[in-house]
Amino acid sequence: MKFIQYNLTGDVVEEYSTDISKWSAYPLGEKVRITTITGKEYVGFWNTFIMDHQLPTEIKVDLDEETGELRSNKDIADYVPVKEIAKVEAILHSNPRWGTRATNEFVFAKPVKIDPEISSFFKNWPQKSTQPK
Repeated sequence: MKFIQYNLTGDVVEEYSTDISKWSAYPLGEKVRITTITGKEYVGFWNTFIMDHQLPTEIKVDLDEETGELRSNKDIADYVPVKEIAKVEAILHSNPRWGTRATNEFVFAKPVKIDPEISSFFKNWPQKSTQPK
């Protein structure tokens, strides 16, 4: 199975192929896109650990996509058998608790460009990038 982890803007942070039981860490709470060997895709937040050789993934929440607000606390969970998974893609820090927009889509954020000359707040801000090259 292939595992790809992206940062918020879509740059690959980590990529490898391995058995899911050998993962060093699970992308709990992160937005994931799971692709099965038949090509079917599931998108949602990784909700829990693997149970009974199935991957419970919270696929959708009752969400107003325009406002990003929950309409209710209802969610739909799909169970994907681990043996059918060909690829798992995850976006680091994509949980709305980190300040990202709530959505049921697998989308990347646009890079934020700050001009330190425009705002005095950023004049002494460190210029070093923390993103992988």
